Amino acid sequence: MNEGLQDRLEKFGLSLYMIRVTLAASLSWLAVHTLYGDSYLYFAPLAAILITQGSVKASLEKGVYRLTGIVLGGIVSLIVGSFFDVGALSILLMLLIGIGVATACRINIQAISQVGVTSVLALTFYQDHYIEWRVAETLIGVAIALIINMIIVPPKGFVKVKGLALDGSLLLADALSDQSGCRRGADQASDILTRSAALLSRSELLQKELHFTLTHYQCRSELRELSQATAHLKKIHSYVKEIRAEITRLPAHYAAADWMAEIMTATADCIALYGTKTLSDAECQRSLPELLRRARDLQLAWFSELQGQCSLTSIRDLGAVFSHLNRVLEEIEQADYVVMSAAPQKVKAEASRAMRLIQKGLSQKL
Repeated sequence: MNEGLQDRLEKFGLSLYMIRVTLAASLSWLAVHTLYGDSYLYFAPLAAILITQGSVKASLEKGVYRLTGIVLGGIVSLIVGSFFDVGALSILLMLLIGIGVATACRINIQAISQVGVTSVLALTFYQDHYIEWRVAETLIGVAIALIINMIIVPPKGFVKVKGLALDGSLLLADALSDQSGCRRGADQASDILTRSAALLSRSELLQKELHFTLTHYQCRSELRELSQATAHLKKIHSYVKEIRAEITRLPAHYAAADWMAEIMTATADCIALYGTKTLSDAECQRSLPELLRRARDLQLAWFSELQGQCSLTSIRDLGAVFSHLNRVLEEIEQADYVVMSAAPQKVKAEASRAMRLIQKGLSQKL
């Protein structure tokens, strides 16, 4: 699907989720009608509608829960139905047994609710092979819904989620540099921090939607690295949020001091450079290890100097700020180490592949 076409369709309510659901339900009905004729045609499209989620993994989990509940509910209804006619007593026993066994086995709540629904309906249609039809057609609906989820994906999905994470990292750096209150008001800095969290969370959610799709297979290694980078950035965000809380407890002349702005800006530069280096193709002129070393030296130098000028209470409050700033730098170092350690593995894999091709006499393909 073209990216511009998708944006235009969403303005009229034709979202990607709706396209997935309608296609899965229609194809499920067509498949069952082709295979079985006119028997219980509604089970397959119903299953496709109910289990279609934003990601393949979530759809698979919901499909498994639904099938588990149907099978367990069907078994219980067969047992109870062989001894009792449809009535209040039979429904009571059936629900007590089915839901009780499912609860005792710690089955997911979605499967437990399906046990009750299937038990009642199966007992009602006991003479019409209801259970066999429902299990078979539900399985067909689940399978088609999963296939649709794997094929119908957002256009340029990986580029979008990577861009969201990059924007979130840059906003996070901007939010940290504004914590001293020198450039923007406190409310505006808080708004930037909130927007950064929203972008990172949105990127993380969309990354999950790409897993186990055809797009995921093409960029699975890059998607894994993006997931790791996003996790590190969200952790850094939590530290920046703590810094904001500690800054508000400081006296105004400390929070708005030039040395505080210098420290914050140096640490924010590290976040921005890490995001740009990891999440974009831009060439970075500055070295991240050098920026980290400069930021840490500034923190140590100023904290050492302040110890001889401030009261114990102020040192305690300032120490909390410096502690969180140091955690930001440590998290960036760990994140950058993961990226750097992954790069040689890629080169080694390509070299190994080349050697295998040469050994097979296919060096002309290199």
